[in-house]
Amino acid sequence: MPAQNNVFSGPQSVADYFDPDKNPLLPLVEIPDRLNPYREDGVRIYAKMLTCLPAQNVKQDAHDKKIVEASSGSTVLSLGIIARVLWGNEDVDAYVTNKKPPESLNMLRFFGIRPCLYGGLAQQEPTDPTGIMCRLRRRAAQDGDMVYPGQYDNPNNWKAHEEWTGPQIFRQLPQISVFCSTVGTGGAITGTGVYLKSQKPEVKVIGIFNKFGDPTPGPRHFHGFHTSGFPWQGTVDTRIEVSSVDSYRMSMRLSREGLIAGPSSGEALHGLLEHISNLKKVDGLDQLRDDKTGDISCVFTCSDLPYQYLPAYFQKLGAEEFPGIENEVLLRCDQNRHDERWILDAEKAVTLLFASTGVVPSKTSSTTKTIETVENYTPNEVMLAQPPKSRSWMSYLFRLFFPASPESDPECCAGHFRGSISPSALVLDLRSAADFKARHLPDSHSVPLESLKSRLVDGDLFGDADAVYTVWTEIQQCFDQSRVSRRLQSARAARKTVLLVCYNGDASKLASSTLRARDYEAFSVDGGLKALWPKVESLMLV
Repeated sequence: MPAQNNVFSGPQSVADYFDPDKNPLLPLVEIPDRLNPYREDGVRIYAKMLTCLPAQNVKQDAHDKKIVEASSGSTVLSLGIIARVLWGNEDVDAYVTNKKPPESLNMLRFFGIRPCLYGGLAQQEPTDPTGIMCRLRRRAAQDGDMVYPGQYDNPNNWKAHEEWTGPQIFRQLPQISVFCSTVGTGGAITGTGVYLKSQKPEVKVIGIFNKFGDPTPGPRHFHGFHTSGFPWQGTVDTRIEVSSVDSYRMSMRLSREGLIAGPSSGEALHGLLEHISNLKKVDGLDQLRDDKTGDISCVFTCSDLPYQYLPAYFQKLGAEEFPGIENEVLLRCDQNRHDERWILDAEKAVTLLFASTGVVPSKTSSTTKTIETVENYTPNEVMLAQPPKSRSWMSYLFRLFFPASPESDPECCAGHFRGSISPSALVLDLRSAADFKARHLPDSHSVPLESLKSRLVDGDLFGDADAVYTVWTEIQQCFDQSRVSRRLQSARAARKTVLLVCYNGDASKLASSTLRARDYEAFSVDGGLKALWPKVESLMLV
């Protein structure tokens, strides 16, 4: 009996959640007409939204033993989750072909399942004496602490679908004429088909297989399945083979219409449509019509999701089937991390530059070196920290009568004396040489970016993708220049913090991100020199 209001509570809540008898019927959704070219012929197609296999696929003595299965999909995921939920058993191994992409392997690991790789053929016949399934069967027979459910030959597989999937579909759609499913282990098509034919013998069961040599994840090609011991031969009326490209494309179309489904599900629908097309060509549709409704009601199974296979969609399908990427140039630049903590407002920038000089108060006896130290200041402390007037006038007179010596940094000006900012800071100014000459911070160094054109000075750099690429590229080149590179290396050796300034802060954000990726402690100033200069000026530091 389904849980009231679909709420699961109490000590067995999660176990009840996985119990098919305590859940509502799985959705049966009619696909949109855009996916059904035969709607005007009276064909109605429904997707049965299966998600995972029921707990009865796991043997009851598996609660304290290692569970092994040759699977990388829904079967082993169900085993792994249910073993943990029902018995607290986390010892589940999935034997997987070494051709599986990393995303699939990582998904297993995400759910706590250990992937065990094997080489050779990716899809091996269950009865192959040298194949992975026979090897696991022999190991489990010899090891009493190991359980191999054996999805390919365990009758509980197809009987679970006879017990749940078939009855659900018939209860939801008693006028069903056609049932269609891809064939992997054969459990879904056998069990569901057996039940539907027991209730309505005229139901046609269509098995969808991979084309030989062109695999889609999940289903098998017929020659890798036909030796199955499940009673499929008396159940499956017709078999259709579908290419992987058609499977992935139909999966994508389903997903875009809101029925999120993977390539196996796409293969099922494509095969069903091909079967209907074949019948229409020979005027065979009428034999499937329901006497009461006059419709031909078809059901196909959706048993997988697309996410773990996303790279394959772009490998299988043409670029024209996907939307383009706007501002794709940004994928070739600015790929390093940005962090709001690396952007200082004007007050914190002043603290970083001048706290250790005695011009503004410092909360620490050591040099201000990290953002944590800078952030220890409250906003008003820097603003209220006006320098003593005598100190400011003495500095002015010193600069007036004792200009910088010729050995001073040629990038700075004679009006600034060395040591006027914290010795633990290195300031790089990215503005043009002319603007730097007109006004700049004491002891700062000019690293002009020619790409910072006038339209970007007060504009939105990040709103222009081409400008971001151009400025970012020039930043890389500038930092690799020997003059700048030597200065940065000296700063690293001296454990200095790098402060980057530009017009409005945007280019400095790109530069600080670049330096952070190169393991420098670097910050930008929010609003650039335009925001910082009034603060410095108000404290009579320039």
